[in-house]
Amino acid sequence: MQYDAPADDHERLVTFDIETTHYKPAQGETVAIGVGEHAPGAPGVAATYDVLARDDVELEGELIRRGIERVDAADADVLVSYNGIGFDVEFLAERAERLGVAMEPPALHTAGSHVDLFADRVAVIESRYDSPSLEACLDSYDYPVPSTIWNGEPVTNERFGEELGPALLAATREGDADRLAALRDVLAHYLITDLEANFAIYYADRGVSFAPAYLGHEGVYEA
Repeated sequence: MQYDAPADDHERLVTFDIETTHYKPAQGETVAIGVGEHAPGAPGVAATYDVLARDDVELEGELIRRGIERVDAADADVLVSYNGIGFDVEFLAERAERLGVAMEPPALHTAGSHVDLFADRVAVIESRYDSPSLEACLDSYDYPVPSTIWNGEPVTNERFGEELGPALLAATREGDADRLAALRDVLAHYLITDLEANFAIYYADRGVSFAPAYLGHEGVYEA
């Protein structure tokens, strides 16, 4: 789905995305937080991406804190997400509350400088449940859709929650360095392609050209 957004004059964007074992905070936990930065007009290869995961920060509460700090540390004037207002920020806040740790949402979110590409689309369609996926938005703008193949099957949100996320947590608990390294490669490809998709859709909504570095790439992994 395309969306006609007004032009803006932002100088630098930060985007984020989280990966969890379940979409409900009462049933799942945070496995990873990805953060990307990009300046409008620069090619996709100029973007920077960080993937914070539980094998770096074993405690979930500490991962949440560091993820928010990483977003706030970006030299950006707008935060971009896909369903970050309705899902990511709320999930992290509820998980932090359940864990008994303090959490402040990203400063740009609190300041009202959070562009949620999903929420923009929900506002102009009849039902939230009719809203398009990130992949459908890419396709509507003729951007190639990336694919992360793990053990012969594509990684989806559902498969991440049921298989990849638990596998990462298990390898972290067991201290299996070799398996962790292999699983981190899968995670990084899956998260970074989603982060770049956020940039691509944001720019396309505003009629700004963007040359991606990862979109259309198929990452194939056995782990």
